[in-house]
Amino acid sequence: MDENSARYEAILAEHGAEFRGIQQGPRESFVLFADPELRTTLAVPESEFSSQTVSQRLHENRNAFSLDAHVQKSLC
Repeated sequence: MDENSARYEAILAEHGAEFRGIQQGPRESFVLFADPELRTTLAVPESEFSSQTVSQRLHENRNAFSLDAHVQKSLC
C-alpha cells in the first residue's frame, strides 16, 4: 500500500468508513470508501480529501437515506 492509500485508510477508519481504493477519472482521481452502516460506496475527489470532507459526505449520505425511509413510511 502506498503512502497516500495508508493516509486515506487511517482517516477513513477514524470515521468508521472502509477504504475501497482509488478510481481514476477523466480529470482527477477519486477516493472510494464504504459506509458500513448503510452498505453504500461513496467517493470524494482526491484533491478535496480530508477528515472534514469524509465526515460531511457520510453525514449527507446518511441523511439522504433517512429522508428516503421517512418518505416511504409516509406513503404507506
